[in-house]
Amino acid sequence: MFRRSLCLVIILSFCFILSASGIYKELEEQNISDPENVPGVKEPLYTKQDVEQQVEKKTELQEEIKQPSVQLPPAQLPPAQLPPAQQPPVQQLPVQQKITISLAGDCTLGTDESFSYANSFPYQVKKQNEDWSYFFAGVKHIFENDDLTLVNLETTFTTAKKKAKKTFRFKGDPSYVNILKEGSIEMVNIANNHIYDYLQKGFDDTLETLEQAGILYSGEGHIAFFETKGLTIASLGYCGWSTSIKDQLKSDLEDVRSKGDLVIVSFHWGKERSNYPNDIQKELGRFAIDHGADLVAGHHPHVIQGIEKYKGRYIVYSLGNFCFGGNRNPKDKDTFIFQNEFVFMDGQLKDSQCKIIPCRISSVTHVNDYQPTVLEGEEAQRVMNRILKYSSSLEYAFTED
Repeated sequence: MFRRSLCLVIILSFCFILSASGIYKELEEQNISDPENVPGVKEPLYTKQDVEQQVEKKTELQEEIKQPSVQLPPAQLPPAQLPPAQQPPVQQLPVQQKITISLAGDCTLGTDESFSYANSFPYQVKKQNEDWSYFFAGVKHIFENDDLTLVNLETTFTTAKKKAKKTFRFKGDPSYVNILKEGSIEMVNIANNHIYDYLQKGFDDTLETLEQAGILYSGEGHIAFFETKGLTIASLGYCGWSTSIKDQLKSDLEDVRSKGDLVIVSFHWGKERSNYPNDIQKELGRFAIDHGADLVAGHHPHVIQGIEKYKGRYIVYSLGNFCFGGNRNPKDKDTFIFQNEFVFMDGQLKDSQCKIIPCRISSVTHVNDYQPTVLEGEEAQRVMNRILKYSSSLEYAFTED
């Protein structure tokens, strides 16, 4: 009985195996890969194609692993992050600075009380309704594009009544200082023969007025310092009637040379109406250069004089009148602006060039309207020729080249 049962189990198992093999073969022949098409199969089936793809990926991965690794260079920091000892040296370029200084002549922003009111300076102020910009309107474009403008202030700003006993005594209302501000004039020389026209009171009032307006002044014992572009310009002023001021001049120059990168010296000197400097002018001008001045500005003759280039520095002996309320219609209205450009390299003065701008003290020829005007064409050349003529007689004559 037992043996029969065992044989029956073996026979049934064999039949089951044969049946399963037949089903697999049928599926293979029909290439059935969708499990939904196989009756009774609920789990996903993997086709032969799936298996072949997996085998191919595995083979590729094995090939990549067999490839030799890439040799990377040693890690390097960018130059900016290198330790100081390894950083390449930085080449420092020279630092260049250019300073342009403009000089102009006598500015009498006022009048003598003995003059008639008609066409006087105060008359023109009223006529322009106190438009302070009127007076330097013809030259402001020059002054506002330089680094420093220096003129000779030949008047007082005061309301004082007591005056000196002399022929001409000039004063202007303190409000007239706005003419300088509107004209882009930063500095004035006060060393001249009219700064005490209204005695000590007039002098003190003038200095106070200038200070309140922010206008620098030099002369009469005062030294002005002007800062621009990281450089310092020092300005000194003297009445140069004789050479007796040499010791004081030398001492002052020695003092300011250590404080200023540039030094300007203004002299009120010479003979009125003369187009040629006298011996005192020449001696003082050259002496100033010898002891440290970089530029010498002259005034008082009320007419233009020549220019010298002495040891590479310029001596402008007389700039003439400019905005001049001291004469309602002077015969000689020629004047000029002298510009000196200084070139510095790393704080050291290396070069100096000049430019002359011919002007007339009035915008019209028949009268003085107190509005300095730049000349052009033949008129400009005429004034330039005068300057060259007067310069040619000097030992260190300035030339147009």
